[in-house]
Amino acid sequence: MADVIEIEATTPAESFLSWRGILAGAAAGSAFSLVLISLGLAGGLSLLSPWPGQSHTGLAASVAAAWSLIATIASFLIAGFVAARVRPRIADVPADEVEFRDGVQGFVAWAVCVLFAGLIAVGASGLALHATSAVAKFSDRTSSSPLAAIVSTLAAPPEGKPVTAAVPLFTADETRTIEGVFLKSVGSGGLAPKDKSFVANIVAARAGIPLSDAETRVDVAYADAVAALDKAKKATELSGLLTGIGLLIGLAAAWYGGVRGGKSRDENMPGRLRFGGW
Repeated sequence: MADVIEIEATTPAESFLSWRGILAGAAAGSAFSLVLISLGLAGGLSLLSPWPGQSHTGLAASVAAAWSLIATIASFLIAGFVAARVRPRIADVPADEVEFRDGVQGFVAWAVCVLFAGLIAVGASGLALHATSAVAKFSDRTSSSPLAAIVSTLAAPPEGKPVTAAVPLFTADETRTIEGVFLKSVGSGGLAPKDKSFVANIVAARAGIPLSDAETRVDVAYADAVAALDKAKKATELSGLLTGIGLLIGLAAAWYGGVRGGKSRDENMPGRLRFGGW
């Protein structure tokens, strides 16, 4: 008697991710983020005043940071929620696994938003650099670093001498040369005597002051340049740290939004605004 072998027909496993849902969530989160950032910029401008003693720069910075965090959390929360809410329901999968997959759905939506924002930032930076280089071609005084304001003080006339239109200033080449000497000295640990003497001779000739006074100016300007570069470095590091923390908080928000969106989908919750149950 021949053995009968039963072959059980299986259906292909459902996709772990729904890219339609991910793209929908990323689009919704990005659009909502743009709206919140636009509102924040409009509101932040009202905190600045051109009148002395009426500006609130410290308050404006705090409000801007808080609003940026709120916009990040809200936009990624919506991105994760939408990405999981419109995802097809998963059958014959344990509840814990469904929740995990919904969280991953929100995580991938977060990643798409971050990558998209990064591409926009890179493109905007490229356009800004192109525009800057184009403007520089028509500029008589082009600075090679943010030290131009500090360098320009070196050419001020002696104390007590009136400032007139005939007061000589540094040429563009001289400005770039002094900035280059300062930047090189900062990288090498200090202003070498020969570099100090070189810059002081330029300053003495342009400002019409004795060489000893020019060397004093160079020392003061170099100290100011070091402080300015250190401040810019710390600001860049702080900005990067806050951006990273904000994105990590956004990741948690997107994951949570994905879990809540999956729960809303599986429990057939109506698609309306709800202020409770979160």
